Amino acid sequence: MIERALAGAGNRPVPVTRLTAFLQESGTRMSALLKHLQAAGLIERNRRTDDRRTVEVNLTEAGRTRFADAERTAHMRLTRHLPA
Repeated sequence: MIERALAGAGNRPVPVTRLTAFLQESGTRMSALLKHLQAAGLIERNRRTDDRRTVEVNLTEAGRTRFADAERTAHMRLTRHLPA
């Protein structure tokens, strides 16, 4: 779900607080999820230069590729199991 929210933002970074609210997750849970995605090389986390309190997240190229692959797989599975 995080990937979908980030993919919807295009290449613009998304503040972690906005992701947390959108996904209705706790800050602790969101931090753990983002740490995992960052370790996998799927996202980047950076502090805003004009407001160091704000952390922003965006998909890496590997994250965009992984998300696109997952979307294609989901679409393929749905079309296989739904009547035309």
